[in-house]
Amino acid sequence: MLFNSFEFLLVFLPAAVVVCRLADPYSKMRMAVLIALSLMFYGYWNPRFLILLIFSISSNWLAARAFSDTQRGIIITLAIIGNLAILGYFKYSGFFVMNVEALTGYRPYYWDLALPLGISFFTFHHIMYLVDLKRGKAPTYSLELYSLYICFFPQAISGPIARWDEVIHQFGGRIFAPGYERRCAFGVAFIVIGLVEKVLISDQLAHFLDPIYVQAASEAVTNGQSWMALGFAFQVFFDFAGYSDIAIGLGLIFGVQLPRNFNAPFRATSLIEFWQCWHMTLARFLRDYVFTPISRSGLGGQKFRGARLLVALLLTMMLCGLWHGAGWTYVLWGTSQGLGLMFAAIWRRKLPSPPAVVGWAATVSFFVITVVMFRAPTLVAAWHIYEGLAIAPSISIAGRNSLLIAVFCAIALPASHDIINRLMEYPRAIVASAMAVVAGICVLEIGKGAPVHFIYFQF
Repeated sequence: MLFNSFEFLLVFLPAAVVVCRLADPYSKMRMAVLIALSLMFYGYWNPRFLILLIFSISSNWLAARAFSDTQRGIIITLAIIGNLAILGYFKYSGFFVMNVEALTGYRPYYWDLALPLGISFFTFHHIMYLVDLKRGKAPTYSLELYSLYICFFPQAISGPIARWDEVIHQFGGRIFAPGYERRCAFGVAFIVIGLVEKVLISDQLAHFLDPIYVQAASEAVTNGQSWMALGFAFQVFFDFAGYSDIAIGLGLIFGVQLPRNFNAPFRATSLIEFWQCWHMTLARFLRDYVFTPISRSGLGGQKFRGARLLVALLLTMMLCGLWHGAGWTYVLWGTSQGLGLMFAAIWRRKLPSPPAVVGWAATVSFFVITVVMFRAPTLVAAWHIYEGLAIAPSISIAGRNSLLIAVFCAIALPASHDIINRLMEYPRAIVASAMAVVAGICVLEIGKGAPVHFIYFQF
């Protein structure tokens, strides 16, 4: 079920709150109830996916216990390889077969299996914990704690990618202890803000942008709508920021503070700052578990340390692109981000900083243009969009108002955390009434048709 669906908002969520409230006085039941709810939530998509999730949790927990008992690093290494192998088969086997066939004409046999929801995200959670365990930074946990870390339903499907030490210590405590009202009020505010971002901003853009990319897949976009297609940068921002805010809000309601994931990236004045504010938990994972090991590999010695850092940056972003999807469009998008970050890093080191407005304009323009490769189904489709930019847009282009609203909100408004903190300074009755009205508008909008899937569910 989707966060932006009646099944979740009107059935699952209220029922989950009631069940947790009933179990709250009993310490032995708190985590068990949350695990059961999380497995129910995950299994709702496809009960068969539960088999993989349960196997993934149990096998990684057993590997962690075995390492703790023997201190043999090979156990962690094999566990990480196993996680990556499972992710690779489900996510990239079709891509591999397609490229082998294109190069050789031979098509290897493989099982074309559906991509399990959240596999990239829970794989990253496993890897973070196992690597830190091997480094001596993480302790071993009970199966109950580890299971909830991996499957906690607010963040199991699409993040945020929380470190083990950020959340595990929060599990098992009283959810409805004295003072919970303020925490839950913040949680509800995050959920409402997230629904606004998803339902009232991102989904409105999707109605106009999706047909453009469908057209680009088969023919050139010659009606000036390629300029509208650039609005995908704002659609994906509000789509994923909305999901993240809802997840953070749900976490607060169930007694867990999840890390923030976006910090007004479209107000950044450099690409480096942009990526420090965009999908922050993924950027942190890539920095600590991909970039740092590559940059410290020692290749080239101290003499070429600067070049090694730049190469590590490029490789990290190429892998970031590949992680997002099995396609050359994603690889090319990740490569473009890596080259842009390399350019920004060299500029910062060798040249004076440009005026803030110039840096901001260059940063936003670069991301808006390159993210077309992220959205386009093929490289040909991306080229059709870029070709269409040679045609001036029409003043009355369809979706113009939705795009202008999205651009204004992304650039002019602060991050959702800051908005909510400011709202909480106003009288409670006024804020509660406003939130109720906005939530009602979102519910009415959801009722107009089938809820639109979150973009990051496919990753």
